[in-house]
Amino acid sequence: MNNGQNTVNQVPNPTVQSTVKPTVQAQPATTPQPSRVAQPVQQVSKQPAQPQKKVKKKKSHKGFIIFLLLLIIGGMGYYIYTDYQKDLRNKCSPLVTGKDNKNTLELDSTIVQDLYQKVQTNINEDIASTDLDDNMKLYLAYRQIPRKEIYESNCNLFDNSSMQSIKCNKSSTFVPLAFKEESLQREVKKLFGEETNIENNNIQLSNSCLGGFQYIKDRGEYVSGDCNGSVSTIYKADKELIEAYAYNDTIVLKEKVRYYGSEEVDISRLKNGVYVYTFKLDNNYNYAYISKEFEEKK
Repeated sequence: MNNGQNTVNQVPNPTVQSTVKPTVQAQPATTPQPSRVAQPVQQVSKQPAQPQKKVKKKKSHKGFIIFLLLLIIGGMGYYIYTDYQKDLRNKCSPLVTGKDNKNTLELDSTIVQDLYQKVQTNINEDIASTDLDDNMKLYLAYRQIPRKEIYESNCNLFDNSSMQSIKCNKSSTFVPLAFKEESLQREVKKLFGEETNIENNNIQLSNSCLGGFQYIKDRGEYVSGDCNGSVSTIYKADKELIEAYAYNDTIVLKEKVRYYGSEEVDISRLKNGVYVYTFKLDNNYNYAYISKEFEEKK
């Protein structure tokens, strides 16, 4: 009997424990879990909002700093450029103080050779004209026009009576050349200074064949004619660049010249001796051709 009671008492005890424990464990498991899950969700939704605002503020500050730096760099660049322009004369030319304190230039230097080639004339040009008048200035400016700006053209509106020895007639053997008046005026200002104004006119040295371009206003062009004269001469000339120097904003070239021929030179304008070419820096940073003067016999 005791064994039976013990058996009965042992059976219900595990049953009660098993039924009570799951019930007690189920309630706490179901009630707190939703609240614990809900709280982290709210915290997660709030936390990203604050960092996003801070990031935007950092980006705006960073953009402002970059803009400010670019503004400062741009201002410094502009200042450096304008300062360079102001000092360009001193950088690109051998300037010195005072006429007596002249700076000797090498005769084979680029600047000396460039200026000399622009103004040097040959014997035929000297015989035709030695004066630096508007006619000679147009001729010298014409010599500076790049070959690519001179092109084949026609004789339309060419006046055969306006230039001695120069005619333009349509033929299969003669093709006139031409260039724009703007090309000539550009070279006039480059060679003789930005403030120089010379009216467009025919280009011909004296009555020779040198030049031979007629200005045709209605075409806005210079057109060459066919010359029936000759540019040959019995005279010759030896020319030598003997000195070059700079002072202030001026460059001076000295040229020694000797004219001779099979007979004594009887043209009074052709003098043996030293000729002085003077150039002055203009507002466009070009050395403008100012004058050519006879200095002395040598």
